[in-house]
Amino acid sequence: LGISPNSTPYDDIEKKQLVGKITYNKDKNFSAVEEAYCTKPTYLLKEVYDNFKKMHEAAKKEGVKLVIVSGTRNFEEQKSIWNRKFQANIKTLDTISCIKKILLFSSMPSTSRHHWGTDIDLINLNNSYFEKGQGLKEYTWLKNNASKFGFCQVYDDKKQTNRTGYELEKWHWSYLPTAKLFLKQYKEKITYKDINNFIGSSYASNKKIDMINNFVEGISKDCQNLFETLLDI
Repeated sequence: LGISPNSTPYDDIEKKQLVGKITYNKDKNFSAVEEAYCTKPTYLLKEVYDNFKKMHEAAKKEGVKLVIVSGTRNFEEQKSIWNRKFQANIKTLDTISCIKKILLFSSMPSTSRHHWGTDIDLINLNNSYFEKGQGLKEYTWLKNNASKFGFCQVYDDKKQTNRTGYELEKWHWSYLPTAKLFLKQYKEKITYKDINNFIGSSYASNKKIDMINNFVEGISKDCQNLFETLLDI
């Protein structure tokens, strides 16, 4: 396997890191992604970037180009996305319906895996792109090989797997050896009191939403099991 050990201890992650209140471009644990690997300025945790580059080179040898279209997003960046979508949708929907519509594919600030520097969006942000031609070739390669480098598609087809949370995202891949540690401590340290300061934040704990249980924890069972499997190999 091409997985390198974590270069940074994650046994006590600060709450501000878990909810994305970070300045990643000034954080020594993050690396700027070279232009050859991304479509816009992007940062990732160093070990995530190192293993992505290994995966990228392996894919390249088989005619597959893996390019990152989104990496780390901090709280303020996610807040900007969220508030914009909320203001657009609230014109025609009630608050709960508005939030549910945004949550099909976008996270509430403080709850996104992109806050952690462990998750990447690859190639194209449309599921339909990966259904045929080059897109299908790329997705098939990822399904067959990404786990060798520690990456997993966290949002599978919940209609088939009964997963809660976001819709299918064929583009969203998470570096599980590190992301698992962030998720574990998120569940231990973050409560609904920590999810605040954006439009609609008071609804995060609403039983029809339940962001932490339904969305933060709503990842595929394959991904939940991958980390233990990798340790055994």
